[in-house]
Amino acid sequence: MKTYILQNFEKVYVAEADGDLFFMYDKNDKQPFATIVTRDNEYDSTSNLNREGFYRLNVGLDKETFMALFSDLTDKKGFEAYLNLGIDFTKEDTIFPHPAYGAMYWVCVVNPSKETFEKALKGYLKLSYNKVSKNK
Repeated sequence: MKTYILQNFEKVYVAEADGDLFFMYDKNDKQPFATIVTRDNEYDSTSNLNREGFYRLNVGLDKETFMALFSDLTDKKGFEAYLNLGIDFTKEDTIFPHPAYGAMYWVCVVNPSKETFEKALKGYLKLSYNKVSKNK
């Protein structure tokens, strides 16, 4: 995924911290358009990423796309708004609202399959990249 992002989006900078990757547009160090998280930490352990070979791709969407995906969930507000809805954030290859940043229209997928990446995530990455690159 890292290679795909770097080869398909211009002016992308990757910040790395403890094995996690933060994809920024044009060295913007304030807000990534996507992240790959490889482990649990003190702020987020909902996906149980400390399991061997597990990671989570997180992508910021626009409100319209996010709400189309999760129209069955209420329009939650605030940090960790989707955390206590009974969602199993450890489930692989399933697109969920991000447990902490869902209210800001972020989605997440633990260990996405090639099919999910091709059919959905490539488009979401493009949408997120376009959103941040237009704000520059």
